[in-house]
Amino acid sequence: MRTAEEVVNEIHSALGDGDKQGLRNTAALLETLQAWPVCPVIHAAGTNGKGSVCAMLNSVLTAAGYRTGMYTSPFLQTYSERIRLNGKPITQEMLARYGNETLDAAEKLKREKDYHCTPFELGTALAFHTFRAENAELIISETGMGGRLDPTNAVPNPTVCTITAIGMDHMQYLGHTLSAIAGEKAGIIKHGVPVVCYPPEEKEVRNVLTARAEKENAPLKIPEKGQVRIREANARYTIADYDTGCRRWENLKISLPGEHQTVNALVVLCVLEELEKQGISVPEEAVISGLGNTFWPGRLEWSGNVIMDGAHNAQGIAAFCRYVQEQLSGKKKVLLTGVLKEKLSEGMLNGLASVTDTAVAVTPDSPRAMDAEELAGLLRGKGMEALAANTLKEGLETARTLAGENGLILATGSLYFIGALREALSLKG
Repeated sequence: MRTAEEVVNEIHSALGDGDKQGLRNTAALLETLQAWPVCPVIHAAGTNGKGSVCAMLNSVLTAAGYRTGMYTSPFLQTYSERIRLNGKPITQEMLARYGNETLDAAEKLKREKDYHCTPFELGTALAFHTFRAENAELIISETGMGGRLDPTNAVPNPTVCTITAIGMDHMQYLGHTLSAIAGEKAGIIKHGVPVVCYPPEEKEVRNVLTARAEKENAPLKIPEKGQVRIREANARYTIADYDTGCRRWENLKISLPGEHQTVNALVVLCVLEELEKQGISVPEEAVISGLGNTFWPGRLEWSGNVIMDGAHNAQGIAAFCRYVQEQLSGKKKVLLTGVLKEKLSEGMLNGLASVTDTAVAVTPDSPRAMDAEELAGLLRGKGMEALAANTLKEGLETARTLAGENGLILATGSLYFIGALREALSLKG
């Protein structure tokens, strides 16, 4: 029997052997494992914010007393973060037990049908197998990068779907226009299944989402940002009033900071209303407690004077910049950043360069990483004072020296980088 570590290594090793054929492999794995969900499923897609929406939903539903399963990606530090029961990563024992069964099922499919599963297909099947075996009462499932052909879309009958903010990312796979990317994300919309969407700023995105919902006869709700009235906003949390159209909420504390998270919380409230319509009751106190206590690592997360955010595209960096401008003005700030080469668009680079005037660049631990010296050179080209560090430890020490006792370190650019930084700061969970 493989250990948990061996399970993870074998999943990752499928990267070179996997052969994605639509949703076929995932469906075959779920069938072989008898892991089709027998409880309600909330399915989430989007470019930015879907992990935060999932985390808020999970926090609320757990507070309501439901036994939840949540599947997200990627992970920051340990693979088991991707598969959570009641908000906590599954144990190493569970990872080993259900991982062995999943890998054995994949070997059977390879031997009998010549199906070669990818790492994400294996991870998705492992998650749903775990949730079924551990008697989850509600599942929150986040897509990877797409929607239409994402392995999570093999589940045919979600209870409600949600699509968060859509922006330019993964263009080599999803298309080079917002309309094309929105079309891929909208592929999770199922016939007759209600869908709640983050209010898109671009008309073409709204048109794509509306057309898909009409085609599938799926009840569509797109709330507007004007339905949120912020009462108090600071660097750690927001207090806001909400009008969902069905009810009013006053003085709700949103523990995830940033204006964008208040709108994500609006999406969450609308999803909860759809669940209520289908008999899944969520008490008011669970909503208040869940939203007020959501923790989602690496998303505007504070550790001492370090603020970490996993923004890794132009849209995410823009939200990060707004937060810094609104909540951290007047403070000395140093940018600590590392990026993946294919992610660094001109918009993202401009955003990074606008956040402060001093930067320290590091090389994330990924074969796709941009070299720190190259990134520092690009930032210098935007008018910044930018240094390149040989290691993350060196970069953190340099940033601390530059920030001084009363300054702040703004860490962003890649989830890989944030995961390594959390490790360096001895943060868990």
